Amino acid sequence: MKLNYILNGSKDETVLFLHGWGADLNSFNFFSNKLKTNYQTLQVDFCGFGKSEKLDFVFTVFDYACEIYKLLKQLNINKVSIVAHSFGVRVAILLSTIFNLKINKLVFIGGAGIKPRFNIIKTFKIYKYKTLKTLNKLKIFRFNLNKFGSFDYKNLNETMKKTFVNVVNFDEKHFLKLINAKTLLIWGSADHETPLYMGKTMHKKIRKSKLVVVKNAGHFCFLTHANFVNFQIENFLEN
Repeated sequence: MKLNYILNGSKDETVLFLHGWGADLNSFNFFSNKLKTNYQTLQVDFCGFGKSEKLDFVFTVFDYACEIYKLLKQLNINKVSIVAHSFGVRVAILLSTIFNLKINKLVFIGGAGIKPRFNIIKTFKIYKYKTLKTLNKLKIFRFNLNKFGSFDYKNLNETMKKTFVNVVNFDEKHFLKLINAKTLLIWGSADHETPLYMGKTMHKKIRKSKLVVVKNAGHFCFLTHANFVNFQIENFLEN
């Protein structure tokens, strides 16, 4: 599939930026501009996002990783550091474990990939949704199910909805112990999308990892605290 990307610089070391679900390569413009003096930077739109080709079949996280891997090979990039946010971390985990890539360093920001804990409220909502869906199929009642589910999900077409389900249900915890590269984990203390306990779990599972918590920051800590996060990234990549 055709991927839209921006390649800056001509240095030996390449930093690949992988954006979150619903975002695009512009998420990392600030960081790419900061790093391109010392590194070759590669920003990519995932399939179905930004200006990349739309999906014509349902994807898995592995499919997304395959497309990025093929692009790297096309660009003759065999060694790379990866800076990823949220969904992008899911892809980075696979790229750094089951693909034939030389990974220098990894930076995971508010990373997804760990199956979330379920509380009683979430469990009740899921049970209620499944019950109403069953009643709709039996034509006993007709309930509007559009109000259920996240904003991300409700605004997708059918192919992307099924892809989204594949993505969020894929638990990558068992891949974490296979990561050999030095990894910097950056997490907002008030992240409600991928809560801090996920960052702590990744820190525990990834052997060569360091966890930096951004106080009073949410899921997009790299945007709200850009200078602080950039300092952490630059210092990590250089040492």
